[in-house]
Amino acid sequence: MDKIGISIGVVLMALGALQLFLTYRYYKNIQKLKNHVLTAPFAIWSSVVFGMGLIIIPIMVFAGHTSDISRGFSIFSAVLFWVAAVIALIKANQMKKKLKLKLANGKTSSWQVITVYVIVVAAAISGLIAIL
Repeated sequence: MDKIGISIGVVLMALGALQLFLTYRYYKNIQKLKNHVLTAPFAIWSSVVFGMGLIIIPIMVFAGHTSDISRGFSIFSAVLFWVAAVIALIKANQMKKKLKLKLANGKTSSWQVITVYVIVVAAAISGLIAIL
């Protein structure tokens, strides 16, 4: 492998590490908010997958295992899809309970919860497709 290829791989791994660091900071900032963002698990998921991909793919190329990249990354992303779906489902159920109290006063609607349920179903299906 030439020096340019190695340099590009090292730069990609550094960008992956930066992405994971920024994801960690985002996660910490989300925890400080009183009103949790229901789609935050999916934002964190995509950021972790992207950061890990920027680190793992150059390592696999350096090691000469380029044929294994596609299948391994599909399984990894499917598992993260399912984890994000479970976390979002838990948060949606919590939001649903809070909204039931507020709906008696007629001040809010449950469109947020319905949207998260649709996203959870899409994430679960996407995880299945990624493994197949």
